[in-house]
Amino acid sequence: MMAVSERGNETGLEPCVKVLDPGWNTVKVLGVCAALGPVLSCPWGICIDADGNVLVADWGEQHRILLYPPQGVGWSIVNQGLSSPRGLTLLPEGQLVVSDSMHHCIKIYQYKAPQD
Repeated sequence: MMAVSERGNETGLEPCVKVLDPGWNTVKVLGVCAALGPVLSCPWGICIDADGNVLVADWGEQHRILLYPPQGVGWSIVNQGLSSPRGLTLLPEGQLVVSDSMHHCIKIYQYKAPQD
C-alpha cells in the first residue's frame, strides 16, 4: 500500500491523501469528507504503519498530525505544539518523528508501546 498527498494549492484540486494499491489504483481518498475524519487543509508528510493506519502531517490551518485507520473514522493524534509539520516517520521503537518547520526542530512522540 502507498499513499500520496494532493496539497491542492498548485493544482486547484481539493487537498487530500490518496491511498493506492500495488497497481497504482486509488482505493481510498482521505481528508475530504468530515463524516470519515478530519478534513485536510494542506497535507504534506505521510507514513503508513504496520497496521495500515495512514498518518498525515497537515500544516495548513490546523498544524496537526492525523491518523486515518484502514476502517472507520480518522482523528487527530497531535494537535498542539506544532507549527507547519512537514515530514514524519515511524521508528521501530514505536516513536513518531515529526519535522516542525516553523519551530526549526524535530519532535518525537511516543506512538505505540515498544514491543518486547
